[in-house]
Amino acid sequence: MTTLAAFSYQDNVIANGDVTAARTVTATATLQQDLFLSGVAVRKRGGGAIVTLGDSITNGANTVANLNHRWPDLLAARLRSAGRDLGIANLGVSGNRLLHDPNPPAGSNAETFANYFGVNGLRRFDRDVLAQPGRRFLIVLLGVNDLGHPGTVAPPAEVVSADDLIAGHRQLIARAHEGGLAAFGGTVLPFKNDTLGFYTPENEAKRQQLNRWIRSSGEYDGVIDFDKAMGDPADPIALHPAYDSGDHLHPNDAGMAVMAAAVPLRLFR
Repeated sequence: MTTLAAFSYQDNVIANGDVTAARTVTATATLQQDLFLSGVAVRKRGGGAIVTLGDSITNGANTVANLNHRWPDLLAARLRSAGRDLGIANLGVSGNRLLHDPNPPAGSNAETFANYFGVNGLRRFDRDVLAQPGRRFLIVLLGVNDLGHPGTVAPPAEVVSADDLIAGHRQLIARAHEGGLAAFGGTVLPFKNDTLGFYTPENEAKRQQLNRWIRSSGEYDGVIDFDKAMGDPADPIALHPAYDSGDHLHPNDAGMAVMAAAVPLRLFR
């Protein structure tokens, strides 16, 4: 077993031989996966890190490769422009769920890719959040796959309620606080009529309930209202057409910029 980021949206090259010290290499293959790399940490005295725990939207799905237009990348650029000594540890994993590990139905085409989704957010929290050097703040954007996977790339028996998701978020908050982090909740983006089969009126009702709790419960230390920023003013339960990558679920590069702009820098004190 080795480390693998299956959807990196960044070209990486494979070359023959040991080219560790080479300034340039002759590529024998190019792929958009990160192989063998578990992380790179750069520590600045007096600085700190914001950990973004999420799914494909945080991972940068459907953005233009090699441009670093994931919303955490663009948030990092805002922080640099504001003179803030805070880095971003992007722990977005495409397909990740808060409550369940990958469990593709036997015989479905999901068996070929679902294991890339990683273990659930609760299980990976210690490794992916608490183990990050310099971590001070946490942004959570998880839940859409918990709603959309059962019946598509996971068994219908794994259907969750809004109360289930709220309980999971409460666990993340408690563990973040125990680890000395301030925790900020991101509202789940709209996904009406998505092409992946996530949307149903029932799932929309659960999304609305979860988002109301994130906004109003006061349990997170702060709220980032991605839902409000990304909704279509003419149909707020749908992704704004200008920010839609085409599947009505994942933002395009312009949408990622709007998400980054929706994060209040005053949260990071």
